Amino acid sequence: MKIHFYFLLACLLILTSCNKDEGLGGSSSLEGYVYSVVHSDDNFSFAADTFPALDKDVFLEFGDDLSIGQRIRSGRDGYYRFDYLRKGNYTVYALSSFADDHKEAVTKRITVGGGLNQADTIYIHSGKAYGTAMISGEVKAKYYHNGTFRDEGPATGVRAYIKHANEEAYFDDVRVVDGVFIFQKLLPGNYIVAISNEDQNTEKVTLVVSGVISITQTGIIYRIPEIIVSVAV
Repeated sequence: MKIHFYFLLACLLILTSCNKDEGLGGSSSLEGYVYSVVHSDDNFSFAADTFPALDKDVFLEFGDDLSIGQRIRSGRDGYYRFDYLRKGNYTVYALSSFADDHKEAVTKRITVGGGLNQADTIYIHSGKAYGTAMISGEVKAKYYHNGTFRDEGPATGVRAYIKHANEEAYFDDVRVVDGVFIFQKLLPGNYIVAISNEDQNTEKVTLVVSGVISITQTGIIYRIPEIIVSVAV
């Protein structure tokens, strides 16, 4: 009788151990695709190129366990596949890279049943313009010669400067062309723009300073009011 009892207990333990939660040791698979969305700069817009992500890390979490359960690399056409999974809930993700080098997981939650299971496509973002904004403005010039007004119109050749609102030094400058300037790859924060200005009599160069420009969202162009300067010719 005692041997029979221990035999039943052993069988129960085996059956219990076989009834595990999410993880490896099953006969199910999970497949999907990863695409890269690249946000390049110097195009003066937020247009992005999308293509299959080759040789990217793809991570899998088991159930509610936030630790990495498994990691593989995407192959041709951005394809990945996790095999030998037990049935249950999983989270698959890959990493986007922002302009300031911090990374963020793009996740897909999926319930894995028997056989082969398909996850929604993962789109990861990268590029110098990702997670940034732009500041653009128009500059009007009043042209003087020997202190006498000659003409006015869109400024060309003057320079625009930009700095963080809480700092003294300007960290970048661009040339105003046909009355327009634009600063790219700006992270969220407060900025001040200044335009070079020549005194109509002395030709001394000063700066016409804008108000504080607060960038609170990324992926958009902040346009500031027109700035008027003087130019000696």
